[in-house]
Amino acid sequence: MEQMETEVLIIGGGVLGAAVARELSRYKVDVILVEKEADFGWGSTKTNMCIVCQGGDTLEFRPEYHRSKLVWDSIPLMELLCQELDVPFKRVGELALIRNNEELGKFRKLKSKAEKFGLAGHQFIDQDTLRQMEPNITREAIAALYDPNIAIVDPVRLTIALIENAGQNGVKVMRETEVLNISQKGNQFEVGTNRGSMKCRFIVNAAGTSVDKIARLVNSDDFVLYPIRGYVGILDKNLGDLIKHEIHMRPDAPGQMNILTPSVHGNLFFGTTMQPARRGDYSTTRRIAQIGLQNVRKIIPDLSEKDIIHSFAGFLMFRNWEVGWHECVVQASRKVSRFISICIGYPGVSAAPGTGREVAELLRREGLRLESNPGFSPFRKASPNFSKLSEEQQKELIAQDSRYGHVVCRCETVTEGEIVEAVRRGATTLDGIKFRTRAGMGRCQGGFCTPRVTKILGRELGLPEEKITKKGRKSRLLLYKTKELLGGEL
Repeated sequence: MEQMETEVLIIGGGVLGAAVARELSRYKVDVILVEKEADFGWGSTKTNMCIVCQGGDTLEFRPEYHRSKLVWDSIPLMELLCQELDVPFKRVGELALIRNNEELGKFRKLKSKAEKFGLAGHQFIDQDTLRQMEPNITREAIAALYDPNIAIVDPVRLTIALIENAGQNGVKVMRETEVLNISQKGNQFEVGTNRGSMKCRFIVNAAGTSVDKIARLVNSDDFVLYPIRGYVGILDKNLGDLIKHEIHMRPDAPGQMNILTPSVHGNLFFGTTMQPARRGDYSTTRRIAQIGLQNVRKIIPDLSEKDIIHSFAGFLMFRNWEVGWHECVVQASRKVSRFISICIGYPGVSAAPGTGREVAELLRREGLRLESNPGFSPFRKASPNFSKLSEEQQKELIAQDSRYGHVVCRCETVTEGEIVEAVRRGATTLDGIKFRTRAGMGRCQGGFCTPRVTKILGRELGLPEEKITKKGRKSRLLLYKTKELLGGEL
């Protein structure tokens, strides 16, 4: 790759980096975004409960916390943003279950503080009303604090939509591009990557769990972050009607959480266990899964281990775990001019729109000229979602392209047409197809559709099936063809 030059380099294609890229595309600014993975939103963004937090928990959100401001700034922006980008957004409301008078007293204080912060809408509901709203929850709940504003999104699809819209408005995007070194020469940075070098005047470091590592490359590590690992379980879509709201219960042990929430795709997610861990250890264990199931049964007693179709662990980066997850990093470096680092931890997706705006302002203060882009368009159209269309719309789509009549993933009703469109928009791996179309996310977890998706990917990319990877780099699923092995050709 020849040496490139740009005004602003964004390192990291998670939801925060994507939000900054889309915000900067409003202006006449030359921007390049680099992502080390084969697609976007594969780090902390995808290890997410899909909840759009409103910042109502006054134990975690207060005016003196910077992250609280970012979340509150984002509240009026998120729904409109999802409408512009054609991303699923659904208000489900939140029920904080109350089991005794002690918990009732704590939630009364929380409601009072939330109202002082200008967060309206919280209300207490009695047991009978709670049973009408959620008939399947535990009988131990005597009441609940209801927040009608809580919503859910698909964080990876939101990230991809932000990237696509930024690209439509002039931002250059490079995947599988890992930053290896950074040097500063005068008023420019020279950034070395695995694909060559580039010069830039400004850097936005949105590298997720590697944000402190990138900062150290240019001696801008004027903050300390702690990796916190959490566990999320996914329940079979057949159980999607068990609850209608995001439901949580105060944990009985520190470092745990009892949350059960719908998703925009119909599965229920539950989360538990937030503890410091070795960075990069994404393993899940039977013990962690059992703790998660034990906790979520306090909300829905009848859930079974057989109802879990998948689980994953993910990392959040917090500024100070010892005193709680109160602060974030969204700041211009005190050591290196024109270098901005951003890392929210929890809840990064909820804070993304406000963070994009704040980073643009920080860049302006650092000397970047922000002149409006007259050609900016905020709109982006999503790919067809065949399973969500009416029968008449499905027939019309098939008439236009017969590949939409070929169902590849039976669990999620994903068609060949959707997979081909995902490739056209940039998917090059099985996980790229999965997060864009949901092929492989159903009950069988790709057991039936993976060979079919692999074949389509190979055909569309012009590659032999053995070259198709799960997530890029050395993640090949197929090493050789059986006949090659039997014929002694290897």
